[in-house]
Amino acid sequence: MTERRFLAQEGTKFYPVTHKDAVVGLDVANANEDGLMSKADKTKLDKLQVEPIEGLKFKSPDGSIFVLSVGDDGKSVFTKEGG
Repeated sequence: MTERRFLAQEGTKFYPVTHKDAVVGLDVANANEDGLMSKADKTKLDKLQVEPIEGLKFKSPDGSIFVLSVGDDGKSVFTKEGG
């Protein structure tokens, strides 16, 4: 690990103000490269849906996928995916 060094002025130690672009290794993560977070976490984050959610997927015990949505009347609607 790189050694941290303080600057001092009149005996007072301090860190200088800098910018994130001046710090080596503070790169933005993407699906292929680690950065401020791991690429695995970035992939998970990208899968999150922004509200309002249009449908939630559920898996039944037999492996079938069902999508839960809401109709214009406000009632729940389950639709089998691919069916």
